[in-house]
Amino acid sequence: MTDLHSPSSLPDPAQAISQLGETMAQTAESHRVLAQEMTTFAKDESLRFMNLRLERNGQAMDKLQNCVGLPGLISVQQEWLRDLLQDYTSQSMRLMGAMRGVTKNVMASAVETASENIDRMQQDAGEAMNRTSEAVHRAQEMGYQAVQQAGEHVVQDANNNYVQH
Repeated sequence: MTDLHSPSSLPDPAQAISQLGETMAQTAESHRVLAQEMTTFAKDESLRFMNLRLERNGQAMDKLQNCVGLPGLISVQQEWLRDLLQDYTSQSMRLMGAMRGVTKNVMASAVETASENIDRMQQDAGEAMNRTSEAVHRAQEMGYQAVQQAGEHVVQDANNNYVQH
């Protein structure tokens, strides 16, 4: 008699755990790469912005040395303030654009990974259902054959159950 709980009829838990482990490892690696890219971007962007502001401040200092009177001083101050606000606004827009791009890439990667996992789980579930169905069919057949071999008269009722007469 065939064992209904044989390894061929049930999904392999070790394989499922292995697949889960692989998925988690891939996720951890993608997070590591993302964090590294974000750190590099933030460092490069900070250096670029600081250099820009130092250059603008140096230009303002040069203009302050050459300005004449209070109107010249106010003009240099207004230009410096305008550039400051413009630079910070521009920097904020650059950072938001970069974060939008990162978010878009992360979401696309997450959707792709989830889709792959769902496809794999559906395939595994389908295979498990087929194996279970085959095992149930074999068990029914073996039960029917055992009863027939015992010499008893068995019929199948409307609910596909075998009943003894």
